[in-house]
Amino acid sequence: MPIINIKTFKKQFTRHKFSKLKITIESFLITLIVLGIPLNLYKNRLYDNSWTVGEWLISYEGGFIRRGLPGQVIFYLSSNLNINPIFFTWLFSVFSILFLFILFKIFAWGSFQKPFLLSSLVLLGPISENYLVRKDVFLVLIYGTCLFTLKKLYLKKISIIPTILLINFFSIIALLSHEGYGIWALPSLFLLIFFYIKKYLKNTLRSLFISFVLITPSFVSFLFCIAFKGNQISAVAIHNSWQNFKDILPSNGLLDSVYPDGAIAWIGESLNSTFQLSISSLSKFNLFIFWHPLMWGITMFFAIRLFCGFKKDPFFNLKKIFILTQLIPFIPLFIIAHDYGRWIFIWLSSSCLLFSLIITIFKKDSLNLEVRIKRLKIFNQLIPSIKNQKNYNTIILLLGLPHCCWSLGRYLISNPIGFSIKNLIFYTSLLLN
Repeated sequence: MPIINIKTFKKQFTRHKFSKLKITIESFLITLIVLGIPLNLYKNRLYDNSWTVGEWLISYEGGFIRRGLPGQVIFYLSSNLNINPIFFTWLFSVFSILFLFILFKIFAWGSFQKPFLLSSLVLLGPISENYLVRKDVFLVLIYGTCLFTLKKLYLKKISIIPTILLINFFSIIALLSHEGYGIWALPSLFLLIFFYIKKYLKNTLRSLFISFVLITPSFVSFLFCIAFKGNQISAVAIHNSWQNFKDILPSNGLLDSVYPDGAIAWIGESLNSTFQLSISSLSKFNLFIFWHPLMWGITMFFAIRLFCGFKKDPFFNLKKIFILTQLIPFIPLFIIAHDYGRWIFIWLSSSCLLFSLIITIFKKDSLNLEVRIKRLKIFNQLIPSIKNQKNYNTIILLLGLPHCCWSLGRYLISNPIGFSIKNLIFYTSLLLN
């Protein structure tokens, strides 16, 4: 009978037991997402959080204006149920991030590196940079829902009529929530409808015309939002309407003020005001060293590399062309508004969903295109691949995405390592108090 070495046995047992507890980068990022949601809700619990909560509370109380649909729904629910309006902003925000995660699992989990999808550039971004309680995640979710509907159409699991009705229905909700959806989402939805119609009609001009007619309700809604942009009078009327909820709407003083602030106040500003802010970013520095345009450019450079993944990816080169092409409809947003981090989040997250759909419904064409693009050596020189998984994960952990004005402090807090420290401080202070 062999003699059992107690030390060897204990070592093997310990190694076997704790090998299953190994922390992966995916589990680390998911933990940050889960822990970060309550942190976001806690930070956005007052009417005074005027750029986050305030964006959801824009309503039609001063007449029809852009971005007013969610606020009007919240106003109706709060009036009839006597529930704090901020509870509904939380509900919509948490619902949006949860179901967007599910959409990524359905669409993109096999097409992209999981750490990238969970990173500060995509799912973790709104949470680490405190804009979860804004409409960005909600808009990407609606866009993904439209893509999911089109996928069913291409796979012949649903007919054209209900598809068009659903896409217009969802898109109108998104447009009446934020008109920016019309700039970055409608073009690709229109093209997907066009490619489907062209399969049957062959004639290009006729297919274009019919596709345009089919998406006309969404396009008209977009024009209405541009025309009825709002003014200072409507902003004050919205602000005054929320003062009726003093008993249930917590505030540190903004609710009692004569004029609104943040998103509600900005609804009356001219396009020129936002444009001037964007232009001013061109000359801004942080700590006299970090030039804002350069830092955003570096961030986007690494974002593109992370989006493409590794050379062994069957669509590595196609992803480069695709993500650069997808940047085109976002250029107007970068020009007229300076929330560059938010636009990068929407650009990357919507592109992940769209690309995953395209390689599913046009797989053969995508593979052929990949072969052609691979011959263009210039892209390998301009946007080199990341060599290995270790380097890839290191970039993921260190890359932050400030939602608006670039600063070293915001960069450090928004990356996963910095955000984990922020969570540690937050939950420790809760326990101590």
